[in-house]
Amino acid sequence: MNAPLPERVFFCIGESMTCTDIFGAAKWVAFAEDAVSVHARKAFTVGSDIKKAEIAIIGLGFFELYLNGKKVSDDLFLPLNTDFHARQLMREDGPFAEVTHHRVYATRYDVTGFVTGGKNCLGVMLGNGWYADDHQEKFGEKKLIFRLSLTCADGRTEEIVSDEAVKWRQGFVVKYRLTKGETHDYRGYDDRWAAADFDDAAWEAAHACDFPETEYGFSECPPDRVERVIHPAVIREEENARVYDIGLNTTGTPILKLTGGDGETVRVIFAEEKTEDNDVDADNCCWGQISEFISDGREREVRLRFTWSAGRYFKVIGGAEVLGFARIFADVKPSSSFTSSHETLNWLFNAFVNTQLSNMHAGIPSDCPHLERRGYTGDGELAADAAMFTLDARKFYDKWILDISDCQDRVSGHVQYTAPYTHSGGGPGGWGCAIIHVPFVYWQHYGDIGWMKRLYPQMLEYFRFLDDHSENGLIVSDVPHEWCLGDWCTAREIAIPAPFVNNYFYIRSIDEILTCAKALELPEQDVSELREKRHFLAGVLTREYYDASTGDFAGNIQGANAFAVDLGLGDERTFANLAAFYDALGMFDTGIFGTDILTRVLFANGRGDLAFRLLTSDGEFSFDRIRQAGSTTLWEYWTGRRSHSHPMFGAVVAYLFRYLLGVRLPSDGGTFYLEPVWPGCDAFFSGSAEVPGGTVRVSVVYEGDNARFTVETPCETELRFGGKSYPLKTGTNEITADRQA
Repeated sequence: MNAPLPERVFFCIGESMTCTDIFGAAKWVAFAEDAVSVHARKAFTVGSDIKKAEIAIIGLGFFELYLNGKKVSDDLFLPLNTDFHARQLMREDGPFAEVTHHRVYATRYDVTGFVTGGKNCLGVMLGNGWYADDHQEKFGEKKLIFRLSLTCADGRTEEIVSDEAVKWRQGFVVKYRLTKGETHDYRGYDDRWAAADFDDAAWEAAHACDFPETEYGFSECPPDRVERVIHPAVIREEENARVYDIGLNTTGTPILKLTGGDGETVRVIFAEEKTEDNDVDADNCCWGQISEFISDGREREVRLRFTWSAGRYFKVIGGAEVLGFARIFADVKPSSSFTSSHETLNWLFNAFVNTQLSNMHAGIPSDCPHLERRGYTGDGELAADAAMFTLDARKFYDKWILDISDCQDRVSGHVQYTAPYTHSGGGPGGWGCAIIHVPFVYWQHYGDIGWMKRLYPQMLEYFRFLDDHSENGLIVSDVPHEWCLGDWCTAREIAIPAPFVNNYFYIRSIDEILTCAKALELPEQDVSELREKRHFLAGVLTREYYDASTGDFAGNIQGANAFAVDLGLGDERTFANLAAFYDALGMFDTGIFGTDILTRVLFANGRGDLAFRLLTSDGEFSFDRIRQAGSTTLWEYWTGRRSHSHPMFGAVVAYLFRYLLGVRLPSDGGTFYLEPVWPGCDAFFSGSAEVPGGTVRVSVVYEGDNARFTVETPCETELRFGGKSYPLKTGTNEITADRQA
């Protein structure tokens, strides 16, 4: 029978705030259910002695805020996507009930410079977003609440709040689908709708509405913003159309100037790939991303407002001039660099960063930026380590870790496949164990044990869920009528057993908790029981999958031996067989999890040369084949089918830093150190990464058995190479070493 787990009680994450705490006497207001988009406004009059003005606002689904006709912020796609409140959840077999936690984030702006003495107007544009999109599992219709707090020079305060005095009308976005596009109709649209002196007598009054119980708060997670405007190249011209190449597969919106007559429709079609004659490939990796703009006969600049397009190529049909392409994603900045003597590795680093950023929108790391746009826990936990190495992503992951916590069933302990939850597929290991792995790598990168401590009780509840879905110690099921995947997106048909993979993740999760047991200040009883559980589960894997005559686990299929070696299972043959197989194959055949695990196991067990060969292979299933295809992003499948912007295979980018540059993050809260792995050939690697204490910069040149290191470190540490240790002082260090010392 299963070994016991430490007893813990569930608790709720986060500091609870109420609607009144943030919005005072303000009311939630709503509009007609058939309004695809809404322009809402409230006129008010104030004195000329306003010293400070601050607003708190939530506009569901997405909103843009204006004061006296001026847009208040460059933020996009707010509020952040969360499990806003309870709703009817759906699975393949119909509705189901799980007890999850809910929250909604308000946005706060200092608008002192926007409010003037006399007449003013507060205007809000609302689109469906995640909250009200009919093609998603919508929460409800568009809603708005705000509280504008004014402080006068003499200390008096005044508030302008949302209530039935808010007026509204249908906006110019008349058709909408979050993952497809928008239709704008500018006929009858008045640009001055948010001006103080605009006549809104014909507009309708909003109605007060209730809002379901939820937790309110603010988040420091960076919102989406325009990163830069790209001027795409024309690659095809037709009589009334042009095709443009942005230069990379990315996300954002084309910026158009409408030049046609009244009623003329301009159509924009997006795609990730083009045909041989330079047309958009609408039948391959396009996903029906089509937006339309209906002109009122005036020249006007237009762009998407409540969604983004994803791809590299777009076709504009009709009377419009392309002014540029606004590249948009979360305002997360790159924090690392990497270059080498191998073109494929340089491409891999850049392609991952581009892919990851293209999948960071509205506060979630998505699987792809077009087809689904969901925060899959499997994709997200795979990419987290590489994302934290390459990007300044701490506040972004603060928010997403809470999403993972929120989406756990408080009754069964089940962790959903996506966070925030929307109906999706996945498995109990590589997906659900994100509730342990993401806080664990967060601790490694930022030296902050807080999330591990706060989620520890929930981690144990998830372990209990895994036990409840096991037979004879093997995880064999997930929630009813749902997928129970092990690995995913293998080069050929999945052959590695799902229970083997899921048990691997259960054991790895226990190992991650035990690694930081001291920092967690776990009672010795907890540690003892977790070790007992691990021993039991490891024994099950050996009993069910180990072949004593060969030393293989599950026939060494699709990297199975790597899963076992990573857990310390098997004997010397297990790793030897693994290495021999991939020495002969010369490329990956593994899925999203196996690729990550295989690469790490080879680097960590003395075969960095083979890991390097696989990463730089030009075989049928390889990163170089994706590069040679002209891609600037990573693909969902090695074969190139479906999405061409999925970050999950990019998990291996973390090992460019951990092993080729040698940046080893502390596993005990101590100081980082450097331990590069020889790649098996003459090579050059250079890069930088953020570590606890600052930035480390490493350059290494391998020639024969010699290595020349240049290291700039923010603190005293050491370089380990060739069996020797070299002290590193703060600042710049030059070291020549022999790999066989």
